[in-house]
Amino acid sequence: MTNILQSKGKILVSGYYGYNNIGDEAILKGLVDGISSKCDAEIVVLSKNPDWTTMKYDVKSVNRSKLFEIIRAIRSCDMILLGGGSLLQDITSKKSILYYLAILRLGMLFKKKTFIYSQGIGPITLKRNRALTRRILNKVDFINVRDSQSARELKELGVNREILITTDTVFGINKPSNEEGSRILSKIGVSEDKLNIAFTIINWKTYGARTVKEVIKSIDDLLKEQDVNIILIPFFYHLDLNIEREIYENLRQRHSNIYLVEEYLHVESYLSLIGNMDIMVSMRLHGLVFSTLMGAYPIGISYDPKIDGFMKELNRVQRMYVEDFKSTEVVEEVLYAIENLETLKEETKSHLDKFYSLTNNHNEAVKEVLER
Repeated sequence: MTNILQSKGKILVSGYYGYNNIGDEAILKGLVDGISSKCDAEIVVLSKNPDWTTMKYDVKSVNRSKLFEIIRAIRSCDMILLGGGSLLQDITSKKSILYYLAILRLGMLFKKKTFIYSQGIGPITLKRNRALTRRILNKVDFINVRDSQSARELKELGVNREILITTDTVFGINKPSNEEGSRILSKIGVSEDKLNIAFTIINWKTYGARTVKEVIKSIDDLLKEQDVNIILIPFFYHLDLNIEREIYENLRQRHSNIYLVEEYLHVESYLSLIGNMDIMVSMRLHGLVFSTLMGAYPIGISYDPKIDGFMKELNRVQRMYVEDFKSTEVVEEVLYAIENLETLKEETKSHLDKFYSLTNNHNEAVKEVLER
């Protein structure tokens, strides 16, 4: 058994926390649970909403927007940890990558240890951003990415370092029971005698209208073929709820067994809810990760290479993309999953031991670097 670190260190964690994006909040939950299982380091989190982060995770938190508070936190820590997720990319924002690189650079200026933790890298498109990423990552103390695709991206950038490839931070979460999720479904009137099929849909760039059209047709056609429950679940609550509500309002007059989860939930509640699903069709990476962890069969509609990378970790080929997926493809995949459900669930479950072992590896690495 691994010895727990006795001399306390302090780890300052930087990531996209405090914005109510359930994927990133799950990453933080997995990070806190996983690192705490290996050492007794004090964890301090840079957050948009420090009070909320402190309450939810029982950690100290600092406002990520206040420069002097950040500098004070950096000076008092032993390690800067760039927390899991897809922070080093410039597709969703051209500037956010500069923020995360600046935090690492400040850590280096104050001679702190620097650790890239369970990162999904890229795409990084701007020449300036690629050069800065290469320069700074070639100087950090340790690099850990969550998939082989991210490691290849770093090599192509010119990062000539040893890279530990593990998996998504979420697999470090202490898995909850399905009881709360069952109560959530009961509250919105979900029938217990049918298969539960979840849809997590996002409004990506200019593809929102075609996404709504194709998903509505998918669900209409699916319900003509199978008597199942369709449950719409927003992940980034304040963004996803609008498009999911549009889909729900269009369908609910024609179908009695379609449901929308409008209650705001936190990480463990979402996990428990997904544990009550049989199949999950998701445009969000962490919908696929949650379903894998909790025993539902994941089907992805990709808007980002990180989804392709995760499906590859499941030994599957990603076939549907937000730009051009068709309702017929969605229906075909779901019907195939229903017909072969137990076999497909077992195949998915067979990857869990690998994922657990990989999260153990990156949490052990944090402990080792902290002790140097």
